[in-house]
Amino acid sequence: MAGPTAKNRDVAEMREDEVMILRTRDRLEFREIAERIGADVKNTYEAWKRGRARLHREAAESFGTYVGEQLATCREVIDGLMPMVRAGGMHAPKAGEAIVRAMDHEAKLLGLYAPVKANVTVTDEMTAKVKALADEIAQLEDA
Repeated sequence: MAGPTAKNRDVAEMREDEVMILRTRDRLEFREIAERIGADVKNTYEAWKRGRARLHREAAESFGTYVGEQLATCREVIDGLMPMVRAGGMHAPKAGEAIVRAMDHEAKLLGLYAPVKANVTVTDEMTAKVKALADEIAQLEDA
């Protein structure tokens, strides 16, 4: 069985966009949106879900493109300045700093600075030691 025609797909996307606007901008309930566009509530809700999924896909694609462009720019900066650093001379320190900044930006784009999850367990013994240390500090402050 063939999929939807391009015209039907366009009409469906227009309906999804309309539902998204009425739901997000105008804050209408699905029942109100359904009445306004002449559809039932279930189909209105499904149009909203499809619209959100499409917008998420489009945003992810755009973000991926943006990150790719940023990474390519970082690579160009690093590759372009590296000969200057290797040659030494009076511009080498500034070029080196620019390379480090480009590498830092690259690492951020790649998520290399993301926090690391740690499994930490606080025992009763540790809590007692912290309380004892706090008491010692309090006694020093009173003295």
